[in-house]
Amino acid sequence: MIFASDLDQTLIYSVRSKGDMALEDMVPVELYEGRHISYMTKPALDKLRQLAGMLRFVPVTTRIPEQFNRIFGIKEQLQPEYVIVSNGGTILVNGRIDQEWHHFVREAVKSHCAESSEVAGLFDRIAASHWVKSSDLCDGLFYSIAVDRDNLPLDSLEELKQQLASLGWSYSLQGRKIYLVPEKVSKGAAIQYVKEKLASTYVYAAGDSLLDESLLLAADYAVAPVHGELGRSYSSHPHIRFTSARGALASEELLDSIMEHAGR
Repeated sequence: MIFASDLDQTLIYSVRSKGDMALEDMVPVELYEGRHISYMTKPALDKLRQLAGMLRFVPVTTRIPEQFNRIFGIKEQLQPEYVIVSNGGTILVNGRIDQEWHHFVREAVKSHCAESSEVAGLFDRIAASHWVKSSDLCDGLFYSIAVDRDNLPLDSLEELKQQLASLGWSYSLQGRKIYLVPEKVSKGAAIQYVKEKLASTYVYAAGDSLLDESLLLAADYAVAPVHGELGRSYSSHPHIRFTSARGALASEELLDSIMEHAGR
């Protein structure tokens, strides 16, 4: 059995996103430029270690490999064999890129989705310095755009969303970032590939955003923190269970839920 989980705002939290938890009650798990920037609650880290001993733990993240590698609390302490990064566009096996998946995804994007330059051109038509802080093409596959949420041109972004759909791309707003992603790059497709590689018959999954929805739908048992984009999009869902806790405490609740079900 597999436990496939998103990381940011699902298992790990920044000071901004942690909610009511006191920082001294949390454990640092990510180091960046000499400072800790992500944390887990102590019970959540203990539960994750326990769960990783019961199931094959597969971290799943929109982060590119270099960004995942900063999360020492996951990478070094738990040493997962498979890690899905770049929103499913890249799979690492013992730290090395799975070349079969790497080539498959990029050929699928090339064949079925508009080129990234065309998407960038559409976005540039509405972009302005008072709300766009930076824009990066990640892993050669998708755009991560840092924004000022208070100044977003919502009507223009809704129109962009419709244009992207016709080009085989999707739009997601998470926190202070907009993601523009080819539809052939998905966490759900990546976990199906890993499931086959591991000859697994059952997948537990957790994630908070719309970019995690394909992962959760591909799972047999799915949990989402209520504070995330999915929780804001659905009052209820036939396949996804939502936590009652918000912030970092949601990670403890979702891990408890999965451990209880897996232990039956």
